[in-house]
Amino acid sequence: MTVLGTLGSPGRARIDPRGHLAPEDETWGLDWWIGGDDRWYRPAREPAVRQRAIESTPVVETSLHVPNGNLIQRAYGVSGPAGLVVVEFQNRSPAAVVVALHLSAREGRRAPRSVALDGTTLVVDGRPALVLPFAPSRWVVARAGEPAAHDTVVGGGASLGPFPSVEDPGGLEVVLMYPLAHVARMRVALALGDEWPEGVALAELPDPDEVARGWQALLDRGTRVVLPDATLADRVERARAAVLLDADGGPDQVAALEDWGFDTEAEYAWHGLRLRDRRAARRRPEPRATAWPADDAAFLVALRQVLVRDAGPGIELLADHPDAWLGQGCEVHDAPTRHGLVSFALRWHGERPALLWEVSDPRPDLVITCPGLDPSWSSRTASGEALLAPPVSRPAAG
Repeated sequence: MTVLGTLGSPGRARIDPRGHLAPEDETWGLDWWIGGDDRWYRPAREPAVRQRAIESTPVVETSLHVPNGNLIQRAYGVSGPAGLVVVEFQNRSPAAVVVALHLSAREGRRAPRSVALDGTTLVVDGRPALVLPFAPSRWVVARAGEPAAHDTVVGGGASLGPFPSVEDPGGLEVVLMYPLAHVARMRVALALGDEWPEGVALAELPDPDEVARGWQALLDRGTRVVLPDATLADRVERARAAVLLDADGGPDQVAALEDWGFDTEAEYAWHGLRLRDRRAARRRPEPRATAWPADDAAFLVALRQVLVRDAGPGIELLADHPDAWLGQGCEVHDAPTRHGLVSFALRWHGERPALLWEVSDPRPDLVITCPGLDPSWSSRTASGEALLAPPVSRPAAG
């Protein structure tokens, strides 16, 4: 699950690997189905669904394969008091299709009890839920599960005409249907903020690539790394964005923000911690490069301890070097420590690692070490380069 939103808006939604969206503070979720020439496609059940984060940012593209092409869903947050999460659909198949937006109860939550259309805003339980481009061409409003709205759509039972206002204490599910021509795009937006989304022009909202570039600029304010493991590097980018978006983070979030150079956000999050959590936020785990935590914040803290670590009066670089990285370079830029910002690059000359480092405004007693590669080496200079001894691989577990 990927968290979507922006730092300038309170609303958050999570998107699963099939493109289902779940607003964090609502009981409902939004799914999508595609009506093709041959049949209806439900991404939640189709084998040919792929998803990626554009430039490793919280801009998520989900692709559904249909005959001779693909339907693309892109989802991302945009700034503003309405807390919008844009959901864009693009038809990359040669034929026109129908996009069906399915709003229903999330697992374990109660179903919506009232729906209405106020202009182009779908109102659910008295709150704005979706900003639409225009009224749907066809629609279904049914009591939750009686019969299943999908069966009604597949059976051609969707209604025409003005969208109704409906209340039912037993709960409702809603389907909104829109035609989408070849190569055409359409947008809707989840309204998750504190204000009514009046005057929202969907076509004028930022596009996915623009939002991804904005996220890249934001993430470049913090510590930057170049890792030999592409999968791990991608996780770093996604985890940093997720931690920045975590409005209810605990001590691990504060520690991750501090360790990765997001000082303003860390200070704000620090004030939300209880005394016991503040003590926890000051602690750091021992460097271990053999397994990474599943939680994003804990993962960032653990990785930072491996790459750059405050250790007494000194700084440890690559305190626990992974065997899989041997012979491959890595870089760290602007890692905050008690001695100032630390940057280093590791290169290889045959079997020997070459280390280049720089520490801004260091203390007089600074000691630089690199225990994960050469425990015998140290330096007291704030910047320099050194050719380390050939590393010894750790023994295999047995």
